[in-house]
Amino acid sequence: MLFKKRLLIIDASDSARTILYKELLGTLTDIDIIACGTAKEALTATKRYNFEIITTGLTLPDKDGYEMITEIRNQQKNRDTPIFVVSGDTHTHIMDLDDDNTSTAITAYFDKAEGHKALVNFIANFLGKDNEIAAKILYIDPSATSAAITTSILDKNNFNFLHIKDGETALNELHMDFKLNNKCSYDVLITDLTLNRNVSGFQLIQQVRNELNYDYQTLPILLMTVEPGEDEKTDFTGIFGAGTNDFITKPISEEILVERVLNLINIKRQNEALEG
Repeated sequence: MLFKKRLLIIDASDSARTILYKELLGTLTDIDIIACGTAKEALTATKRYNFEIITTGLTLPDKDGYEMITEIRNQQKNRDTPIFVVSGDTHTHIMDLDDDNTSTAITAYFDKAEGHKALVNFIANFLGKDNEIAAKILYIDPSATSAAITTSILDKNNFNFLHIKDGETALNELHMDFKLNNKCSYDVLITDLTLNRNVSGFQLIQQVRNELNYDYQTLPILLMTVEPGEDEKTDFTGIFGAGTNDFITKPISEEILVERVLNLINIKRQNEALEG
């Protein structure tokens, strides 16, 4: 893949960071790990990189842990990244949360008393045993030129995908997928705004949300659209009002496309982990 999976460890204790860092490297292969001892270091890292998982303690030397998490959630790159709080008193922390935004910003608490090995195993299971994102993507685009570029990027980065040229066929595929698997087995849906025949990109997204009842976590959606002209503005209300999670403009950048897809896979994985 173009990008290795990247983890962020935030812990004020030098010894705890070192132990977790070494055990993660010993368990997971082909992975980048960044370890930070302060909120300032962590926020600098989250502004620069997209992470698969962030683990953090709450007691940091320069900032409250909850405040730092809120700042991370306000950043574009890691707004949907799973964040696991490692604490010795998980019950008290959960009961003391008064801010709903803060509580929903945290994916889960991990009891420090279970030890580093248990945390490493939890992270490894969350990421998947083979350390590769076994993503299944449904891609809808009628343009041969655009599809050639996008599919080459997806293929280069080892994503499994099915390319369909129109919205009606895509909806039929999703219905069939549900009948076969009794759930949505696709991790991400990527669709162009302009589709041929009877179903536009907006209509496809609305039918996925309203007819199939697939919410933003069950099937994250990335909308592809053209860059607006000098006198035009991007219709953010229409884009997000239709039910898309995110969008990307053409011409497609490989780095941006892969980053957006990874973010949406994180949403799906996070939802599955919490439900499972």
